[in-house]
Amino acid sequence: MLRVERDFTSDLRELAALRQLVRDACARVWDETSLETVDQVLLAVQEAATNIIRHAYRDVPDRSIHVEVQTDVECIRIQLWHTGKDFDPATVEAPSFDGSRMGGFGQHLILQCMDEVRYIHNDNGRHGLSMTRRRTRSSTGDKMNLLVEKFGDVAVATVTSEQLDASNASDFKREMEPVLRDFTHVVLDLGRVQFVDSRGCGMILSCLKNLTERKGDLKICSVTRPVRTVFDLVRLHRICDILDTKDQAVAAFQKPVAKS
Repeated sequence: MLRVERDFTSDLRELAALRQLVRDACARVWDETSLETVDQVLLAVQEAATNIIRHAYRDVPDRSIHVEVQTDVECIRIQLWHTGKDFDPATVEAPSFDGSRMGGFGQHLILQCMDEVRYIHNDNGRHGLSMTRRRTRSSTGDKMNLLVEKFGDVAVATVTSEQLDASNASDFKREMEPVLRDFTHVVLDLGRVQFVDSRGCGMILSCLKNLTERKGDLKICSVTRPVRTVFDLVRLHRICDILDTKDQAVAAFQKPVAKS
């Protein structure tokens, strides 16, 4: 495995050097058949670093962005660390592709280009973004864009699609696999989901089973009215805690709560 680290400043002119660092790391491990993958990785790095400079540091120069790159023959993992303003990525609206509203495209591109994206909150006084991309993708079609945040030992997975049903349940399962692998305390944020069918419920129960077998737990939050109707019909609230907000769900792992 190749590992490189470097500090950059919060200057937009540093972005070219940051992209070159990542490009060189890929070139030392991958061959020319991976050029399209490298292009997508560089785009994700560009968008992530730009967000840190523009939003976390609010264009204040000479602040530090620490970059860690790990590359092997199978995948690349890039971590960007900063001490600027933290933000809640789940509050970013999905982009409007008809030109009616600006914003949201950066996060959309990051999620499309990378296989795993995790926002890390307050890790020893700093915040981070960890992105992983496999050199070759085994699946085709659109990604679900599962948004993952890390609060200590708790992972919050936000489903960004408006439905969790037979059409994308397999995508949901695939994108949840690394979360379930790395965490036993998981929150599922369904604030953007407007429709769930039996297949979607089945996948949620599968996640719960996976966690409880490892002495962990799953909590659900921000459930919309139509989704709550389905959960009530299948009595999901009897076996899984359903909280109003993400903050409440994360805090619930520190103390027992009554089921909704």
